[in-house]
Amino acid sequence: MAFLQLKNIGKIYVSEGTVAVGIRNVNLSFERGEFVAITGASGSGKSTLLNVISGMDTYEEGELLIEGKPTSHYIQSDWEEYREKYISFIFQDYNIIDSFTVLQNVELALMDIRNPLERKRRAIELLRRVGLESHLKQKGSRLSGGQKQRCVIARALAKDSPIILADEPTGNLDAQSSKEIVQLLKEVSKDKLLIVVTHNYDEVKDHASRHIRVFDGAIESDDRSLPESAEPIMNQGHEGVKEQPNDRVYDLRSGLRLGWASFLAKPKLTLFICFILMIGVLGSAFITGALEDAFAMFGKFYMFQPAKGRVIVSNHEAKEFTDADLEKLVEEYGAKSYFRYDAILDTAAVKEESIEFTVKRFTKTRAEFPTLNFGATTKQYGKPSVGRYPEDDDEVLLYVPLGCKNYYGSDSISTKANDIHINTFHYDVVGVKYYIDNTKQPMIVMTDAAYKKLSEHVSKNWKKFRDLGRDSNSYTVLFNTMINMMGSNDNIYNQASLFFSSEAKAKKAAAKLRENGYLAATSKATYSPDIFSLIMRAVAGGFSFIIWIIAIVFLIFFVNLCTHRSLDVIKSDLTIFRSMGISVRVIKISMFYRMYISILPGLLLTLITFTLIYISPNYNSMIRFLHWYEYLFIILGIVVITTLVTRKQIHRLFEDSVKKTLKGGAEA
Repeated sequence: MAFLQLKNIGKIYVSEGTVAVGIRNVNLSFERGEFVAITGASGSGKSTLLNVISGMDTYEEGELLIEGKPTSHYIQSDWEEYREKYISFIFQDYNIIDSFTVLQNVELALMDIRNPLERKRRAIELLRRVGLESHLKQKGSRLSGGQKQRCVIARALAKDSPIILADEPTGNLDAQSSKEIVQLLKEVSKDKLLIVVTHNYDEVKDHASRHIRVFDGAIESDDRSLPESAEPIMNQGHEGVKEQPNDRVYDLRSGLRLGWASFLAKPKLTLFICFILMIGVLGSAFITGALEDAFAMFGKFYMFQPAKGRVIVSNHEAKEFTDADLEKLVEEYGAKSYFRYDAILDTAAVKEESIEFTVKRFTKTRAEFPTLNFGATTKQYGKPSVGRYPEDDDEVLLYVPLGCKNYYGSDSISTKANDIHINTFHYDVVGVKYYIDNTKQPMIVMTDAAYKKLSEHVSKNWKKFRDLGRDSNSYTVLFNTMINMMGSNDNIYNQASLFFSSEAKAKKAAAKLRENGYLAATSKATYSPDIFSLIMRAVAGGFSFIIWIIAIVFLIFFVNLCTHRSLDVIKSDLTIFRSMGISVRVIKISMFYRMYISILPGLLLTLITFTLIYISPNYNSMIRFLHWYEYLFIILGIVVITTLVTRKQIHRLFEDSVKKTLKGGAEA
């Protein structure tokens, strides 16, 4: 059984309706140890024959067998594996990776060597043998024609393949160098099949064991009557090519290493791709931050201020709860605590100039209501930015976004904020605490005693205070039945809150309370507003959402177009990787990795830019604060776009043969 056999092989080219025969009726068999020289006139089919043997071009007729196995059924992925296992190729037009150094070019063919030091040592030894030991760090683009030829010869020899194919390997070398290279090829191919296409047979005649002449696409002669010293070793008793181990971890490491090398090799292209993705990340963040109402239309209409584990409870008798009543409910239904005068929790706004405040209590112990989310402690809010925390019942601290710093002051409290009026109560502002998250609700923080007094006042006059809220409907729906029973006595208030350790326990308790005759609901209960409110919310939110969608789609189109075009620049490099037999998996991993790390500068710039905006009092309120999950959403979106573009590029790369996609000559 021949090691490599061609049976009636034919290759046909079709271009713009014109049919040309590359090779026809080729019948050849080859063994290991042969040094085969192929000659013929220009255009006779020599290179076509070599391309078919290498799997870089397909054949339309006949059968090519490798170790007795047919290949006519091969698809592109099979040919990729075939080149990985069997072929080393020395190109006539170099096909060197111009952006890689000489050492990197040769190390590409030594990926199977897992020890990086051994890989480097082997590469340097081969470069020494071809006379390039002094050019290790020089990029391929800076080499002369002869030096490029030596580099690709070293690269081909570095890959321990059973078949070495050379297309005019000495075409760019002087006579002495040609002699040395041919001798080197002979030495390294003693147990390999070496096929050399040459226009000058005299350069190889002293070493070749076989001479094949090609004319007009057909085999004109096949001369085996060559010097005895050049007889082939043949294939008797030689083991077949061993299957490469399927090591996904090592392929991943190799792909990451190749991707990083490619990332650094073309700095201008890398900077351009990073810049495009930077626009995508930064633009998406700005659009999302600027259009804060875009997703408001999807929000729920809550009846109360949502708080974990909170249950609002009332009764049909219009009877006000006492502390004893609530303590009994806590014990009976397993609550952790209660809040008697709780209407203040749902009275959203106290308007002061251009900002709405939520009233909060300040206590050093928090022991009375440990589960509430509305208390303010020194630990929770930190040291005041200006002034101090309240100590007397007529003092308050303002907890406001950093954008208010110009209004309330930075060194001392502005006279504009000297006092706050809440209904009939008057408070002196003794401190201000600034925060950068401008999506938080600003707060008026007071002492525990002052908060209790105000909460009782609000509860007993809740009908007046509910109109200060952002949505007056939210405090009337659940208890309309109770109000109707009370007639005109609207000032009687009989609502309180129970607090449970979890929302699940709160829901269960609310259901049980209703079974026992109480009016009860969790704080996350929703309602359906009137049709006018729905329409206004849908129009306002929908308009912003449509603008957001249009802007994001435009960014996606822009990033896709620019990234797709820029990847075309590296297509020739990737095709050379394929021609060298580098694993398809490794090439794909390298492409994805290169693109993913290109996102990082955009993410870093976005975080820096938005941090500078948020910590500046002059700009803090211009862009809505984005939380980690919103940044994550933006990054995932860019990653998805990048992944789809890269996948499309990979599909384009691997759908055609290497010969069809390979660009001859040096890279531009």
